[in-house]
Amino acid sequence: MAFAAALTVKPFAPDTWADFETLFGKHKGVRGGCWCTWNLCTSTQFQKMAREERRDFHRSLLEQGQASGLLVYDGEQAVAWCQFGPAALFTTFDRNRVYKTLDIPPEWKPHWRISCLFVDKHRRREGLSTFALHAALEHIRTHGGGVVEAFPFEIEGVQRPSYTGSVAMYEHEGFARVCPLGKVMVLMRLVVSPA
Repeated sequence: MAFAAALTVKPFAPDTWADFETLFGKHKGVRGGCWCTWNLCTSTQFQKMAREERRDFHRSLLEQGQASGLLVYDGEQAVAWCQFGPAALFTTFDRNRVYKTLDIPPEWKPHWRISCLFVDKHRRREGLSTFALHAALEHIRTHGGGVVEAFPFEIEGVQRPSYTGSVAMYEHEGFARVCPLGKVMVLMRLVVSPA
């Protein structure tokens, strides 16, 4: 797939927070005002926070080095987002009812997790999710590689889930389907060789 030459990537960092805030603010914090915090806290913490509190919570985690991801830019404007990072940042998956029952051998313990993909609603169907996923995998490759887990949704009648990317997209990138984690979430896995 050919991408626009102007597309660039920047890591999620204090100096790109304003661009993240603009992208998510345009979409009212995304998914009911999540601000991409669902996978960074417990469900109880999440439910207790209002939208603005979730935004501020994410910024606080970022400033403490406890949040991770990347932004895709077209020129100066952020148009897509991928939340990923060291597996230890995303403990919500460890608490998943099904995940907790899995007998994962040591060699398959995750080093990295990809939790969310989001594209500006005015820029969908341009392959930006795939571009963001490629960028995340390249970052992982250049930072030691390892076992990567992803958690796309598989919803009947929905080809492109809005916040996770599709199972088909991950399969195209070499991820293997491991098992369902509830009604719509699928655990997928890839081993990325270091650069």
